[in-house]
Amino acid sequence: MIWAFTIVGALIGYALGSIPVGLWVCRMYGVDIRTVGSGRIGGTNAWRAAGLKAAVPTIIGDAVKGAVAVLLVRWLFFVLFPEPATMSVGEAVTRTDAMNLALALTGGFAVIGHNWSFLNGFKGGAGGITTAATTLALSPLVGGVVIVIGAFLIWWSRIASIGTFSVAVASFALFLVLAVDQITPWPFIIYGVMVLAAVLAALRSNREKLRQQQERIITIW
Repeated sequence: MIWAFTIVGALIGYALGSIPVGLWVCRMYGVDIRTVGSGRIGGTNAWRAAGLKAAVPTIIGDAVKGAVAVLLVRWLFFVLFPEPATMSVGEAVTRTDAMNLALALTGGFAVIGHNWSFLNGFKGGAGGITTAATTLALSPLVGGVVIVIGAFLIWWSRIASIGTFSVAVASFALFLVLAVDQITPWPFIIYGVMVLAAVLAALRSNREKLRQQQERIITIW
């Protein structure tokens, strides 16, 4: 029963991740974000579609939905499976592994839901903000480093897709290294693989534009 909860986590992650924040926010300003720029519903395209007033709530919403999914599943786990007064070492390990796998799948499917939302015809964003915030909810240490790396590379390159790539790569690499050293739970490697694959798939056209040096530049500065 406890392992079946991982499926619940995946469903919750996908459902919350699928909330098309950018689409709804831009509609408030009379703009269909899907007809502007890249057609994605993330913060960068919300900026192009309706300006900073739409980009800020989109970024916040895309961040919150991933983090909330993880925090909600963590809370539900302890509600549904309260820690018994006594349990063997094996039972404790199984319980911990099941919870961490549920959290990993929740986070991974939150990013997948953002990139391929069932509320938006299975289209969405690139997953950078959602990945960064979800990683922070899973591990403040890893998430903090990932956010610094992503923010620096966006500032340095002025290219949103480079920041998004870096967030996914850094999340995977750090969870892999730290899990090998037994600093973070092994299921978080699965999360790292999922978000890396999701971001790479979502940004496949951007990879080609980067190779051809035709990628859009952020012009805020």
